[in-house]
Amino acid sequence: MKSPIVLKIISLESSFTSSEYEISQFVINNPDYVIANSISELANKINTSEASINRFCRKVGFKGFNKFKMALAQSNTQLDRMSENEVDADNLLDYITYDYQQMILSTCALLEKEDVEEVASLIPLASKVFMYPIYTTSFVVGEFSFKLRQLGIDVIELKDHLEAQLAIEYMNSDSLLITVVPSVTSKGVLPFLDKIRTKNVKTVLISENDNPKLSDLIDVKILIPGSMTAKNPLVISNSPMISLVFDIIYATILKNNKAFRQRKLSSDTIIDSFEAAESARYEW
Repeated sequence: MKSPIVLKIISLESSFTSSEYEISQFVINNPDYVIANSISELANKINTSEASINRFCRKVGFKGFNKFKMALAQSNTQLDRMSENEVDADNLLDYITYDYQQMILSTCALLEKEDVEEVASLIPLASKVFMYPIYTTSFVVGEFSFKLRQLGIDVIELKDHLEAQLAIEYMNSDSLLITVVPSVTSKGVLPFLDKIRTKNVKTVLISENDNPKLSDLIDVKILIPGSMTAKNPLVISNSPMISLVFDIIYATILKNNKAFRQRKLSSDTIIDSFEAAESARYEW
């Protein structure tokens, strides 16, 4: 499992300059050295300037090197307390289960309570919620859309890029767009968000990586760990991490609204009775 600071750095890799990327790789691979040494010693070690290191620290969300070093030390200490138990790589059941456990913990580490609460407040207030998934994220987005409809929330799923472009015409300042993408560098994502901004649409982004350009384009950004940070990146899916984020948002919506809780219970009762009616014919 990687620390939240390292996960944040990895999420920003696509936006780094060559110098920033070099610094990031050293930090990821040598966190103990960064924690134990001064900025001048680090600059000499990786053959860069102190100014470049400070710029890198600001880019990943800290005021300077000292603040960054303190946060890195704290996150590493927390990680040490959760020291990994040895998992037998030949036992795929344990090995892949362990991978998912670590990814879920990493997702929780990246989540900010304030962001979750803001999304949970935006959804009920929107006249329409537009859900825009890309690639495999469509499966988990479909489930979340269904759960929102159970509460009486008007949800429109945008199936592809063309449908998303056409939907812009029907969006306004009362609309909410939730975009779920593996990467913000996916084709057409940034230009699409740029167009949306001109309509004053409230926008939420859930993605595996970050980009400084997003700051002016979206209202809430939620990062999840990418599957490439797992031990088994060829088989690990990002769906459980997205589902966890959605479930936490959904739980927050229900917690804050008694009427929604009642609607959910009524909807579940209808679904349960429908399933019972269908299964009766097969009972002996």
